[in-house]
Amino acid sequence: MQRRTNPGPERYILGVALLIPLALIVVVLAQVPGVSLAAPNSALAGQHDSQQLVKRPLASNPAPPPTLAPPTATPRPTATPVPAPQQQLAAPAATPARGRTYVVQKGDELKYIAADYGVSIWTIIQTNNIPNPDSLHVGQELKIPDN
Repeated sequence: MQRRTNPGPERYILGVALLIPLALIVVVLAQVPGVSLAAPNSALAGQHDSQQLVKRPLASNPAPPPTLAPPTATPRPTATPVPAPQQQLAAPAATPARGRTYVVQKGDELKYIAADYGVSIWTIIQTNNIPNPDSLHVGQELKIPDN
């Protein structure tokens, strides 16, 4: 076997192929702002510079977008009391008091309706024969019992 003493073009091609990515990395790092390929002065002198220049954007307090503004309170409808019918002097029999009613609005929940009237949720469910408390319908009329 004979050894070649003359390096062929393969070695030159291989050398160039290894140096091209290294050169590209150096060029890219030189283009990035704030990156310096030179050694920092503090590393050479062994001193730490306590007064570094820091640039921060100015503080701004713009108004929040309309979707992030706090919601305004919307009044919940309340039942108006029905005046008791006047008793006749000839018939002093007691007349039964009429119960209150509430018409379900969009977004209403049974727990809030019960809280507004100061009654138990279970009392409203039993009075109105509601099979599923989560299935209220807009426009549904609920009888609100007296405590």
